[in-house]
Amino acid sequence: MPTFTYIARDNLGVAHSGQLDGVSEDDVVGMLQRRGLLVTSISKRDLAQVAKMTADRSERRMHARVTTDDQVLVCQELATLVDAGVPLLRSLEVVMAQVESRSLLNALEQVHHDVASGSTLVAALQKHPAVFSKLWLNLAGTGEASGHLAQALQQLAVHFEADRHLQNEAKTALTYPMFLIFAAVMVCAVFVYWLIPKFSGMFSSMGMQLPLLTRIVMGISDAARRYFVVGVAAIGAAVFALRRYLRTEVGQWTRDRMVLRLPMFSILIHYVQLAEFARGLHTLLESGVPLLSTLEILESSATNRLFGQAVGRVKDQVREGKPMAEPMAATRMFPPIVVQMVQVGEEIGELAKMSGRIAKYYEERVSYFVARLSRLFEPIAILVMAVIVLFIVLSIFLPIFQMSTTMKG
Repeated sequence: MPTFTYIARDNLGVAHSGQLDGVSEDDVVGMLQRRGLLVTSISKRDLAQVAKMTADRSERRMHARVTTDDQVLVCQELATLVDAGVPLLRSLEVVMAQVESRSLLNALEQVHHDVASGSTLVAALQKHPAVFSKLWLNLAGTGEASGHLAQALQQLAVHFEADRHLQNEAKTALTYPMFLIFAAVMVCAVFVYWLIPKFSGMFSSMGMQLPLLTRIVMGISDAARRYFVVGVAAIGAAVFALRRYLRTEVGQWTRDRMVLRLPMFSILIHYVQLAEFARGLHTLLESGVPLLSTLEILESSATNRLFGQAVGRVKDQVREGKPMAEPMAATRMFPPIVVQMVQVGEEIGELAKMSGRIAKYYEERVSYFVARLSRLFEPIAILVMAVIVLFIVLSIFLPIFQMSTTMKG
């Protein structure tokens, strides 16, 4: 007997989805009508196709983590399919065939099974908090309850796209400096492990008195070659200990405090946090999520704990009946322009739209700051590399100049 997937609504307009075995579509529709449900969509479930979609994971190039790109793909695909009238179970099956994250695929398979067993989408998503955040749950729950799931998923996709843009901007700001630092280290390594030892042996055979700068550079080169293994082991142990420390509660608080005090980069991180806060506030309020629930979600989802703590203080004051602007100003984490725009938004009843403008403003500030930082860092890095190379070259050529002067004398 074939299996049919369906979407139906009860007398209150609440959506129900699931699967039933029946001889035909009419048979299944009759069973649902006897339960007091009005069928809005029904289709025959192809079990072989589902098995094929989930069995070919070994042929895909899959990664372990759930990235922002994966989240955008799921939201966009589900929004498009649901908006086109494709049943939810069938939509999940199509998305499962597209994802490249192993963790996300495992979660979607379980969600598909739960929804097919009669569970709501939100209840199925709640079982996977590591994959689907509170933002996911609240938007999906609001959309499912109101019958506007496609619109809610589309808003979620827009939010993740903006989040991805911010992440890419931050990575761009860090990639170029890291590349130049790596290049400087490689240049120094060539001098220390190959060039300087050659000249050191030549100068030693001549028995000449070397300048202080040359002795310092050759001493560093000799120590680096002699204690290379010890140095690599020490660096590896330090990196391992630091990673372990940053996984602790104290380590994460320490990290978040330090990044907000870094010269130049603290401004970028501050802009990113403000953009994330405003974008999340806009997305959740536009979707009909209550303000207190919105602030609770933003508190737990903040990528910097100090910002999360500030949002938590604002949430506590709002719960007591105060407007948002006053506690935001008291935290000193939000600039006056943000506080004033939130205050205006609350006064005219357009907080969602105003927070969207704040998000757009700080997203543009992030892009501008990254471009300016890249232009500024390039000459600084080139100057530092030039000084290092000049220091090493002078240490080599000073004895040669000294020897040439002695021979002329």
